[in-house]
Amino acid sequence: MTTSISSEASALLRATTALADSLSSAVVQVRSRETGGGGAGLIWGDSGLVITNAHCAPRGTTLEVRGAGRWRESRVIGYHPPHDLALLSAPSIGASLVEVRDADLLRIGELLFAHGHPLGLRNSLAMGVLHDIPRDRRTGQPRWIVADVRLAPGNSGGPLVDADGRLVGINSMVVNGLGVAIPAVLVQEFIERVLAKRAA
Repeated sequence: MTTSISSEASALLRATTALADSLSSAVVQVRSRETGGGGAGLIWGDSGLVITNAHCAPRGTTLEVRGAGRWRESRVIGYHPPHDLALLSAPSIGASLVEVRDADLLRIGELLFAHGHPLGLRNSLAMGVLHDIPRDRRTGQPRWIVADVRLAPGNSGGPLVDADGRLVGINSMVVNGLGVAIPAVLVQEFIERVLAKRAA
């Protein structure tokens, strides 16, 4: 029994370490030069885009993102305060091809992982289980992803992923001790709307 538990713990450690390593190149730090506040962000695709929380990218401030070991100036190209989302343009930030997972395929009790930079710690990974997926009363669409993942200042704007590294949501806040994220499908729809408007 002890050997079995030990081998399973070792396998979990290898899996979580690999997950953290894979996310570290996709997750950046976001900050306001004037206030020093900010959080995390996720590189989206290969066109110099970063998705983060709107509250991490205050209007009227000079924003910077840190990826690949250096800071670079960025600018907001789209806001959606109701979903606490902001899309940043950060040229030469790198690339990230993250698979999006539909919230309808999640199961209560499933392991989820939050990646970010809480309390000044860089590339931190927190683990918890899915508690609930509250839905919009009018449309029935998933509105939030709620999990018992311990979030702290610096996790905002970073990804919430499943055990396979697929994007479940973007971490936004803590409510009654539980982490709350914006579903990945809503994030994807927001980004597509911003890019379509810019292309028009």
